[in-house]
Amino acid sequence: MSERLPWAAAVALAFAAYAISLGGFYIPHIGDEAPYIEITRLTAESGRWLPLKTPPGLENTKPPLLFWLGIVSSNWGRDWTLLRLRLPIVAVTFLTAFAVGWLTLRLRGEPKHAVISALTFLSFYSSFQYGRPFLTNLPETLGAFSSFALVVFRGDRESVFPWILSGLALATACLSKSFALVVPVGLALAVCLSMEGRLRHDFWRLLLVVGMGLGGFSLWPLLDPDPAAVVKQFVVGENLQKLSSGDYWTGLFQGPYALHLFWLGPFANAGLFALPVAVVLFDCFRNRARISFEERALLVFFLAFLFVYTIPGQRQGNYLIPTTPALAILVGLRWLDFRPSGYRWFSLPGLALAAALLPLVLAIRRDVLPEPGGYGFWHIAFLVLLVALWSASFLVPALARQGFHALVFLTFVSIAVGLAPFEGPRGRFDPARVQLMRRRTVLVPSEFVSRYERHRFLLPGARVRGYDPADADAVSRLLEQGRLVVVHRPVGTEVEGPYRVVARRLDLRSRQSLREIARIVFEHDLDLLVREELILRRYRFPRLIKR
Repeated sequence: MSERLPWAAAVALAFAAYAISLGGFYIPHIGDEAPYIEITRLTAESGRWLPLKTPPGLENTKPPLLFWLGIVSSNWGRDWTLLRLRLPIVAVTFLTAFAVGWLTLRLRGEPKHAVISALTFLSFYSSFQYGRPFLTNLPETLGAFSSFALVVFRGDRESVFPWILSGLALATACLSKSFALVVPVGLALAVCLSMEGRLRHDFWRLLLVVGMGLGGFSLWPLLDPDPAAVVKQFVVGENLQKLSSGDYWTGLFQGPYALHLFWLGPFANAGLFALPVAVVLFDCFRNRARISFEERALLVFFLAFLFVYTIPGQRQGNYLIPTTPALAILVGLRWLDFRPSGYRWFSLPGLALAAALLPLVLAIRRDVLPEPGGYGFWHIAFLVLLVALWSASFLVPALARQGFHALVFLTFVSIAVGLAPFEGPRGRFDPARVQLMRRRTVLVPSEFVSRYERHRFLLPGARVRGYDPADADAVSRLLEQGRLVVVHRPVGTEVEGPYRVVARRLDLRSRQSLREIARIVFEHDLDLLVREELILRRYRFPRLIKR
């Protein structure tokens, strides 16, 4: 019983970490969530499944499955909350974790390894960052990995049924993300069949899986009233154009899509499990002649995605998220076999992160959020406890062997603890002022496509629109027109000019550069992190002189 207790605690913490603040504005996410939400809302308002309704600049950005999921979960937009939109994505994430555990149980036959693999998948930062917001990545991951696993780890070698299930899973992935998924999945299946000497025998079955995947995607243009637009804007514009991004050869070695950055993607996706993943991959390649066929197959799946997505000019680490189940299983199978000193080094990044978060929160508490409405005693106590537990894990490696996963989930919870005051009243506009803005147009700075869409949850009933904050004269021009305008200012800065502040709240900046993140963490430059968001309107002075 004592050996099971830490893993039971880790399972409970996993559910807690994924549930806390799920409906909040500041959970770890990426900018794509806002445009996906807007497309879902506009499509739901149209009353039809297709065509997808998109604002200018977002035409056919993704296949329709995610948006259909959002339409159903929000009851055709009648129950429009972030929580309802995100819950199905979390369900898919945990379903993927269950699939990881089930497959590990088939491979090793020991429940503890199945639990460890499932927890490892949930502990990856990419699972936490992409597996809670309203995004396509986890439906894509479940479909692509299931398509591979159903064939490679099947029981009956001659039955066509697993291949049909595989094709359906791949079709779901393609209808969620892109038809391009048939390439890495098909390549991985072909290599594994070759390793077994069955490629010629099962070639028609492989074609069946690929054909079903493409067939599932083709439902979109076949059912869409404007199939030519889908082909032009998504197939060509969103996919084929990524084969070349600017100067291809220069982009291999520098810029945001450089090869070395992409190849570091699996470790960025793993987050605090980056070191264990690196050790496991090194061990597998070093002992590749002695590892089992199943482990080689998992490596093939990982390498197929790495190879295929190395070719386009646009390379991003999130393209490798479908490989995280395979990496989680490889880590889970070996987790209990690491040397004791290994767990010490595994704990070092977690300790560094917790040690950086605590003084940062204390700085915010001192300079931005003094009580009331700021951090309470329990917020600080929780972070102190987290530092103490990571320190114990580093000093006593035996603790990390069974407690590392729980500490990772506690670290995820600490993110919610650190952001808690911003999710409270200080991060919201005054409800009485929000009521005054119902059916009024409010202009919001939108440096990213559809960024303003998130303000529909802050200002329910208002007509939210975006404006370009790079336009220096935009605010004064809009205020002269009598508009309500949202502006961002450093905390404590007075507003100059003939303007009245209608409402205000504290906001957190996102999309900082690495240099800005370093300044936030090491120099506590809070102007790069926290800002005040104001809704302004121009004063209306009475005319005193007749003209």
